[in-house]
Amino acid sequence: MTEAPATDPETAAGPDSADTTDSPDGRRTWLMVGSLVVALAVLVGLTWVAGGFEQRTDLRTIVAPGTVIATGPYAFAFTAATVQKKKTFDDQVVWEVVVAGTGRTTGDAAITPSTLDWFFSLREPASTSVVEPESQRFGADDRSGGSFFTPGLAPIPYRLVFQLPAALERPTAVQLAVWELEFRDRSLLKTGELSWGRADAYYRIDSLPVQQLADDLD
Repeated sequence: MTEAPATDPETAAGPDSADTTDSPDGRRTWLMVGSLVVALAVLVGLTWVAGGFEQRTDLRTIVAPGTVIATGPYAFAFTAATVQKKKTFDDQVVWEVVVAGTGRTTGDAAITPSTLDWFFSLREPASTSVVEPESQRFGADDRSGGSFFTPGLAPIPYRLVFQLPAALERPTAVQLAVWELEFRDRSLLKTGELSWGRADAYYRIDSLPVQQLADDLD
């Protein structure tokens, strides 16, 4: 019986199993990958030059103290702030910042800003600390609960109370942001029930006059 001729092990498995690193197809693959990397690098560079990685400013409108800010069914005007070192009910020492102004509703139903979904925030520029209100106060007698804006009435005194950490230097400046509101379905299951919710755009007051009050730690 005649033996079969020896088979070259590099060709026995067929042409598809050969190393294609140096083949025309292999070079084409590497060229494609290289082109994609270069294109991505150029895109990143152009985006950087154009300021695409900087904080967006097109959603921010800076306004002066006292400017009437219309958002959703509300109109607010904030004019000043006070800063005072105080003790909370659980004996924590904080900086209490009270931002004062006026508010009213432009709708036809009594309404109050939701304390579960605030659309205000306060920033202390020196530390970049950002906080939401602890409470809100309506009217001239410092009421803090069970209050609302009544439709058809003129603006009434309105205050927002914030707390900043006592570890900060005494705040001498604050920034207040008021977000625009939109009426939309905010439910997880998209039930179609509409309510007012915070949008992406906001107004910011950078130069609120700040009055320093004596510490109240009793």
